[in-house]
Amino acid sequence: MAEERRAAGERPRQSRRAPTEVQDLVLAAAHELFAEEGYHGTKTKEIALRAGVGESVVFRNFGSKAELFEVSILKPFTDFLDGWAASWSREPLAAADPEEITRSFVVGFHGVVTEHREVLLTLMTAGVKGADVTLATVAASVSARFSEQLRIMRDLLLEHGGARHWSGIDPPATVAVAVGSVLSMVLLDDWIFPTGERRPGRARQIEELTQMLLHGVSHRPAP
Repeated sequence: MAEERRAAGERPRQSRRAPTEVQDLVLAAAHELFAEEGYHGTKTKEIALRAGVGESVVFRNFGSKAELFEVSILKPFTDFLDGWAASWSREPLAAADPEEITRSFVVGFHGVVTEHREVLLTLMTAGVKGADVTLATVAASVSARFSEQLRIMRDLLLEHGGARHWSGIDPPATVAVAVGSVLSMVLLDDWIFPTGERRPGRARQIEELTQMLLHGVSHRPAP
């Protein structure tokens, strides 16, 4: 039958894509373009073209470029944190290796931050006086939602710390130090590594971060 339709000049019908598939295509295209062109340099028409959908589909699913930007930058971080926490929540608490837990966080988070470095730097400067008001609003929303997502890390730290009788842990402060250390290593590298001197490679950075974070939590005196 299909051959008969082709012989008659009819086009075969394309199966309708599921809404989640369409959203994933748009998000992937937006992520690539925001990374390549920046927020201001990216047009919704270009996103639609790369995703293989109509521009109206972009607005129907995400409302505006600003909302799409917010989702596209948050999703990789929330996906990573959810997956990381879930993988260690399945392990018996006392049996899980603390160094493995720490290293897997550092490796994964360092990778996500590195991949989205330019976009994150854009968000960091969005609140500067005279900056784009819409982008500043998006940046404020992203930072608020991201900090809320860190509750997952705090809960996991309490669970594993309790199983090992670690004392003196302040989850909000400890998680802030862990996350802030990785962020600064990637985003502020021009500030913290002197010009003209050897810069530690990615593997060296990850090892140093892992050991400092792990032993800073597990080897501390009782309060």
